[in-house]
Amino acid sequence: MSETKIKRIPYGLANYERLVQKNCYYVDKTLYLKQIEDAGDYLFFIRPRRFGKSLFLSIIEAYYDVYYKDRFEELFKETAIYHRPTKERGTYLALKFNFSMVDPAVDNVEASFLKHVRGRALSFLRKYADYLIKDKQYYKKTIEESRSAADILSAISDLCKDSLQKSYAIIDEYDNFANTILSTVGEDAYQELTHGSGSFRSFFNVLKASTDGMGAPFTRLFLTGVSPVTLDDVTSGFNIGKNISTDAVFNQMMGFTEEDVIKIVEYYKNAGKIQHPSQYLQEIIRQWYNNYTFSTETTTSLFNPDMVLYFLDEYFKNSRIPDELIDRNVRMDYSKLRHLIVIDRKGKKEANGNFPRLREIVEEGSVSTKLKKGFPLEEIESPENFISLLFYFGLLSIKGKKEDLPFFKIPNQTVKSLYYDYIVRVSQETGLLEVNIGKVAALLHDMAYHGNWEAYFDYICQKMKESTSIRDFIREEKVIQGFLLAYLGISDYFIVHSEKELNMGYADPVKPGVAKVVMEPFIAGYEGIKYSYMLEIKYIKKSEAEKPTELEKKIRQLKTAAESQLETYRGDEKFARTIGKTTLIKLVLIFYGSELKYIGPAK
Repeated sequence: MSETKIKRIPYGLANYERLVQKNCYYVDKTLYLKQIEDAGDYLFFIRPRRFGKSLFLSIIEAYYDVYYKDRFEELFKETAIYHRPTKERGTYLALKFNFSMVDPAVDNVEASFLKHVRGRALSFLRKYADYLIKDKQYYKKTIEESRSAADILSAISDLCKDSLQKSYAIIDEYDNFANTILSTVGEDAYQELTHGSGSFRSFFNVLKASTDGMGAPFTRLFLTGVSPVTLDDVTSGFNIGKNISTDAVFNQMMGFTEEDVIKIVEYYKNAGKIQHPSQYLQEIIRQWYNNYTFSTETTTSLFNPDMVLYFLDEYFKNSRIPDELIDRNVRMDYSKLRHLIVIDRKGKKEANGNFPRLREIVEEGSVSTKLKKGFPLEEIESPENFISLLFYFGLLSIKGKKEDLPFFKIPNQTVKSLYYDYIVRVSQETGLLEVNIGKVAALLHDMAYHGNWEAYFDYICQKMKESTSIRDFIREEKVIQGFLLAYLGISDYFIVHSEKELNMGYADPVKPGVAKVVMEPFIAGYEGIKYSYMLEIKYIKKSEAEKPTELEKKIRQLKTAAESQLETYRGDEKFARTIGKTTLIKLVLIFYGSELKYIGPAK
């Protein structure tokens, strides 16, 4: 295959027309267009950041827009919809907004929102001049002179109605700038924008009115975002359409399936762009970017498409595994969510009620609760709402049901790393646990390459002992495990697992007073790593050993038990493959309250 004919990786490309023109690799999602038509006229769809929402909306625009009607073969000849187009193809005037283009700076947001809506409205007038009433000057003047985004939308609505034209309203990233204001400025500025006579709320009031009644100009609406919170605030609940986000039929509408990823890797392998064995790359991609499921009624899991394309794009530069497996843009996007777990009271940052829940998810790796489809910001700290929000953000994934409730798990290594980052950042910001991150990274390097584990645990455990704040959190070994996991996950020398699942299932039943941590060497990224680790963490409550003699006896008992449990891992073939030729060091850690009383290698 010649270099000019090899399809390009469309990383960061969200324009379908350009994707086709540039000969980019495309995973066909057009078969869902018919299913969208059948689902309803006014639809709301949530997916995590960088999950292909913008590209899919571009496909909707290219397919339904009358402006592209005569280019159907050019744009769709290699897709499923080309052979079975629907009657609605090319029959709408498309009014599209992308609110990620609105400047979220609190001093500029009103003007930027107005400018974006005005710009899209004027473009609408120019684009559809042949379809609208000839005398458009009144509407053009209204749009140019209006100081209200709602009034501009109302003018476009009236123009379509007077012109007897039906319009498809498409809104991408509807909650982007509102979420940014919430995370950077605070709740007061957010409430002003989304409540009462706020400009954002007024805009949505007009949008709702334009979808209602005889001769409604907006006969179809497709709205995307990352959470239902903003829509619940601006519309008092999503009462202008149907939320299809968790419908099983749309689970795979965005994202790559296992089959898709295998085909992509094999395509570029056959094209000579991949030097490693296909299964080798597929396993890395699976471990870091897979396991998103958005409905309780399906078991099909998905890969984050942006992350997969990022990986391949970086790989092709030097034919090797990328140094950074998590796209920097993804980290930046998710860093905005810290406001969910940190509050600012009179200049002092504190962890709110969501922090313990976040920490528990890291400790347990899963949680079971009801999934809420919508809720306002003021109810975000409700346990069910917070877990639902983590799901919508892609920080949890549905893994079936447990006692008739959705069962959520952390999907992959990328998300696990983001959790670790949250715990570390929040601990630093609030003074809960202050450590030198650079020093921790250097100590982890020593663990990976030189087997020097003493310095790392001496430093971290001493910091935990010194922190008066952290003592209030520590009541059992799982809490200690949660903090250790976070700080072990600062670098990616190791893929850190809690209760590592081996070929026989969990190696041992989880017992009171026992917590396992496995530090699997990330050999694919760091071929020179020489050591891997397995930790058995045990915890003694203050009430269990009030006298020194009682404590010494308890430590001896737990040490013997821990060494016996670590021995059970010997001979496990699957685990042996994951650690490769590295030297496995098994460590026993015994805590008494927040203080590390014993650490040593298992005999």
